[in-house]
Amino acid sequence: MLAGDHGVLPAQQAALARLAMTVTAEPWALTRDIVEDVAAEGVDPDALKAAAGVVALFNYFTRVADATGIEFDYTSPLPAFEPDSCRVPAPRPSREAWPVAERRDFVRRPRLLGAWRRWREHVLGSPVPLDRRERWLLAAVAAEECCDAAGVAALAGESPDGPAEEQLVAFARRLSRQPWAMGPDDLEGLRAAGYPELALLHAISVVAFQNADSRLALMLRFVD
Repeated sequence: MLAGDHGVLPAQQAALARLAMTVTAEPWALTRDIVEDVAAEGVDPDALKAAAGVVALFNYFTRVADATGIEFDYTSPLPAFEPDSCRVPAPRPSREAWPVAERRDFVRRPRLLGAWRRWREHVLGSPVPLDRRERWLLAAVAAEECCDAAGVAALAGESPDGPAEEQLVAFARRLSRQPWAMGPDDLEGLRAAGYPELALLHAISVVAFQNADSRLALMLRFVD
């Protein structure tokens, strides 16, 4: 769908695909018109929130898969997906043009809201194997790459201190901006900086979660 081949889909599915494509590739470019196009095809606000959750979750899952090198170990009737590893990411707008999205909730879905909050606390609040400073550095970069002004403001305050933390920042930026281009060398860079295997998994989780959380916030601000 990133190729924009929406014409082959029924109208409602095409509108949902446009929403998912925009939020995945250019979350800062999401507009009320795109969301209202989905609503006009019969998708109610509660279903829109569910769609927002699905898009956000898959921006998490795919980054975990890309960073860890997970491969299918089962057969599927679906055609194999072969990402273009040379694809150029969309240019980010200037900071002045970033959208402000302070809504981060699932109204009318309290169980989902509670699960999301617990997930956030586990990923960003766990004191080991990465400390708070390292976690905040990773998450702030991910929010920045999504152009999530409110997310950056909430996570601001830390700057990389030394080569190891600079390596963390570079890893977060690459996984956020070009997950399809991730390879073994990206993890080797963190290992060479002194981070153990559990810290690598924690770093991947923090970056993937913040990419999901920022996208969720940018979507939900248009859903009443």
